[in-house]
Amino acid sequence: MSWDLTASAAALGTVAAVRWWNNRRKQLARDRALAAAHEDVEALNTRNLSPKLARLAQQTRIVRLTLETPLRRYSAPVLSDTPWSRRTRCDEYDNAMIDARRALWEWMHAFKHLDKGDLTRLAELGLSLAPFRAVLYKRGVFDRSDDPWEQVLFPRAPDLDYVCSELQRTMYELKRFECALTGRALDPYRG
Repeated sequence: MSWDLTASAAALGTVAAVRWWNNRRKQLARDRALAAAHEDVEALNTRNLSPKLARLAQQTRIVRLTLETPLRRYSAPVLSDTPWSRRTRCDEYDNAMIDARRALWEWMHAFKHLDKGDLTRLAELGLSLAPFRAVLYKRGVFDRSDDPWEQVLFPRAPDLDYVCSELQRTMYELKRFECALTGRALDPYRG
């Protein structure tokens, strides 16, 4: 009897350790990817842009930084979490995700206020809203559950790997947009 209990406890401990290690490894990989996105931060050179395009370039950088917030706020649920602490952590993540979605939406709305010449210049640079519109409406990126008002004891956790890959892709597209707009070359070895 005691041998079975010892073997079961060892197996559970091993499974818990492997799960912790995988979560930790994924978190470190996300942190490295987010840190690499800011290695080449330099002042925006907007002298060659109209005032509205210069403001758009600055807003592009702000939106890119805002999209990173939900990825930093999320932490995987642990076994010792109470339902209330898990609800609080999910609410913090949801609020950060709402702010990121709103920032991206308002940035896209700023295009309606651009002059025809500015829109022509963006088209000449090959810049469009298509990748941003696609991620904004893609299911599972900016939403966490089918019913956001559902009051459950243990809320369903988002698929962070999927959300992370989509937000990192969007951050890269925003960086590409910013670099094309300001005339900087995008480093092909950084993503």
